[in-house]
Amino acid sequence: MYKTDKIAILLATYNGEEYISEQIESILNQTYEDWVIYIHDDGSKDETKAIIKEYEEKHPEKIVVLEAPATGGAKTNFLYLFREVEAPFYMCCDQDDVWLSDKIEITKKEMDNLVRGDEDKPCLVFTELCVVDRKLNILAEKMSVYQGLDCKKVTFNRALIQNVVTGCTMMVNRALRDELGKIEDFNSVLMHDWWAILVATRFGKAAYVDRATILYRQHGDNGVGATNATSFVYKLKRMLQGEDIKKSLENTRKQAGAFALVYDEPADSLVSQYARLAEKCKIKRLVFYDKHDVKKSTRAKNMGLMVWG
Repeated sequence: MYKTDKIAILLATYNGEEYISEQIESILNQTYEDWVIYIHDDGSKDETKAIIKEYEEKHPEKIVVLEAPATGGAKTNFLYLFREVEAPFYMCCDQDDVWLSDKIEITKKEMDNLVRGDEDKPCLVFTELCVVDRKLNILAEKMSVYQGLDCKKVTFNRALIQNVVTGCTMMVNRALRDELGKIEDFNSVLMHDWWAILVATRFGKAAYVDRATILYRQHGDNGVGATNATSFVYKLKRMLQGEDIKKSLENTRKQAGAFALVYDEPADSLVSQYARLAEKCKIKRLVFYDKHDVKKSTRAKNMGLMVWG
């Protein structure tokens, strides 16, 4: 177990030799300096391990590389890092982005406001992103607009069916991290950031900063990427992807079921009802969505929900 009284930046790497140096340099150049990077590599076959070890040797007070077997993916890698590090606050970091110089400063200021008087509650802050291509040319000033995400209205009900939090922008406090540690079976967890916003909106608080703090690089090999959800082609394809939509909804219900088990939710709770929604007929499912404001951010996605949900 690694312990620090600084912000713990959790960096999960895998075959990231092309971009990892640029990412680490962007963190080293932050205006806020009270942090430590904890890196775990998930079995890279390229030069990623050598690069991060070199950075650790150059900055031993700032960078710690965890030597441990591969976990099997970004989700499990981040959840592993959360368990291995004790800190007052945590930030998740992808290997291929670039942090704007005041990212930590802006996020920490919002977190301080959020936790004031509620230090024991799980709290989460996330920010806007600027979408860029592999050479950092801007594709969209705001990812929320690009993807049609309503980040200003984040509720537990809506988080059940759609995640609007991008993990590489979020900061969580120790109380939320402790709740993440209660997960034993990762299989039903869709992503670490999705589970985190469920915890924050169910048991604590969440806040969105409507300002880009990161250049979110799209290069074709992203674990989770950004798609232009405003285009007509995207909307048409979504309407025709019935089986994909059904599978996606099924996965959200599985995650809800796992959440209910981990946190001992009663059978009549919203999350437990949502987990069993497949047992209901189509009409009752649609009534449930409407009654409990379980919906997605865009009209096109909600149309897909009405047709295939």
